[in-house]
Amino acid sequence: MNRSLKHQDDLLINKIDINMKTIRLIVILALAHFTINIQAQSVQSRSSYAKKENSINLPEPKPAEEIGNVKAAIAEILKDKIEISDISNQLIGEPEDLVVLDDRMMFKIKNQNEVIRFTEDLDYVIPPAYFRKSKSVLALEKFEFISKGFNSNLKRLEELRQKLIFMQKHYKALRNESQRILFEQKAAEYRALKIKPQVSEEQRKFIVQANAFNQQKNYVKAIELYTKAIEVDQTAYPAGYSNLALLLAQVNNFSAAINYMKKYLMLEPEATDARSAQDKIYEWEVMIPK
Repeated sequence: MNRSLKHQDDLLINKIDINMKTIRLIVILALAHFTINIQAQSVQSRSSYAKKENSINLPEPKPAEEIGNVKAAIAEILKDKIEISDISNQLIGEPEDLVVLDDRMMFKIKNQNEVIRFTEDLDYVIPPAYFRKSKSVLALEKFEFISKGFNSNLKRLEELRQKLIFMQKHYKALRNESQRILFEQKAAEYRALKIKPQVSEEQRKFIVQANAFNQQKNYVKAIELYTKAIEVDQTAYPAGYSNLALLLAQVNNFSAAINYMKKYLMLEPEATDARSAQDKIYEWEVMIPK
């Protein structure tokens, strides 16, 4: 009798043990599935969030003192056990001999010289830092900054991202200013012409296509095609600048919208809609975060 009861107890214990193992396995699989979904959502949301944040409009070029503080902050962050991966050359390691200059940072990875230029990839959208295989990662177009662990390390990479965006915006503002000066010369030449240039067939094609996408409220594609139209000839279709400005305002890129509307007024200062165009500039100026 006792032996039979013991046998039954053993069977019950084995059954409980099996059930516990099954439950543990289910929990592990559920957590893994949850983690994969979160990472997938993170990759998708990073891109949309970054586009919104990085398209937040360009400030004026920053004074040297402010640039110096940002450079020092970048150097300080990168000295704290952050690895840099050179994606194209498949090199990874903590940076050595790091120097942060006005327009670039220079360092070595495994005795190989590396350069990240703040003046390159000005239109690249720097996505937020994210988790990847128990590491925090900040991805640029050609490089990655990698830090082990979560929480504080992720915050540190996000701080680095903000500094890099600051430098990117600074040089983008300088580029826009330089382009504006060059465009003023072209606009003056255009206004002096008695016979204005005509829209070519190639340019007309892009304009028609842009208008079609605008009617579909596909503003991103319309912006792309209006930009191509202007690239064919910078002065043959002044209204293209006004159209571009209005479309850019639709996607909340008010700084670029102002830039193009100013170009429109440079070409057509006496246009019938010049007053409303200037009023749009005033309206958009207050929409730019300080």
